[in-house]
Amino acid sequence: MRNTSKFVLLILTITLTSCGAMGTKTLYRTETNFNKPTKIGFSQVANEDIMDKIVKESAKIYDSTMTNQLATQNIKSDKIFVENFDGFESVKVDEIKNLCADNQLDGMIFTQLKFLNVKYSSMFIPIGVSEDTEVEMQYYDANGNLLLHTKHNTHMGNSYWDFPSADKTVTDGTKGALGRIIKEIMK
Repeated sequence: MRNTSKFVLLILTITLTSCGAMGTKTLYRTETNFNKPTKIGFSQVANEDIMDKIVKESAKIYDSTMTNQLATQNIKSDKIFVENFDGFESVKVDEIKNLCADNQLDGMIFTQLKFLNVKYSSMFIPIGVSEDTEVEMQYYDANGNLLLHTKHNTHMGNSYWDFPSADKTVTDGTKGALGRIIKEIMK
């Protein structure tokens, strides 16, 4: 009986640990070696005003999560407002260089956030909808070179006992995407 308990616990641990890895991806990584940055700037979430209309104060949650997570790695951070930032397509190399030079930054992180309304059901009976998120980040060096592009999907990568609030999924999505950037930098 005791061996059966250990086996079940092992399987449960493997399953829950692998869920986190399923939701986080590195979509692009440059071949150059990284230096640990001392100060990083991060933009507002793309289409910040629209995101705040979907979920009130989601931008504040994103900002505080970014600041706190970078601080845990002893990396100073500044939120830098990027004019007309509505997605990765609008990012310009010259703008990144200027922002980094003006603010003495080692790099910039740009972020897109998407809310996913995931429907849950049990035995084909709908039981609710959660507000999971998909957070994508691109990390550029001070010369405007793209170093990393990561993504975290809370529906695929986080296990929740109850339907998660949008506050929780914004925090977890931001931690997941930024955590992957930090992990790649520290390799």
